Amino acid sequence: MQEFMSFKKNFVLLNAGIALGVVTFLLLLGLYQPAIGLILGTAVAVLSFWAHGNVLTRAFSMSSGRARFYVFFNFLIRYFLYFLALAATLQQSELHFLGAAGGLLLPRIVIFIFYTFRVQEIAAAFGKKYPDH
Repeated sequence: MQEFMSFKKNFVLLNAGIALGVVTFLLLLGLYQPAIGLILGTAVAVLSFWAHGNVLTRAFSMSSGRARFYVFFNFLIRYFLYFLALAATLQQSELHFLGAAGGLLLPRIVIFIFYTFRVQEIAAAFGKKYPDH
């Protein structure tokens, strides 16, 4: 469990760092609306990831039926928050839809890159051994 908490914290910090770098780049280019959209999307996505980790941690201590309902209900809440974030970008001219969508996808992109390029290191952190191929 301690490894998961450490991973969750590092993952949130990595996402925030990448988003900060991209936002800084966009601001230097003078693209203010996409930068604000990216901040919104990243904030919602990181909050959702953090909440998902907490939900899964709590679900392990529940009975099977109750855990299934609890996880599903929180899944609906998290995706409703995604919907609200994207709807807000369509309603407000200061927010950029594609910037927010990119921010919402950022954690998935980070997980994909970590999984693709660092499988051995991640597996070693969780105590698994994989052959070198």
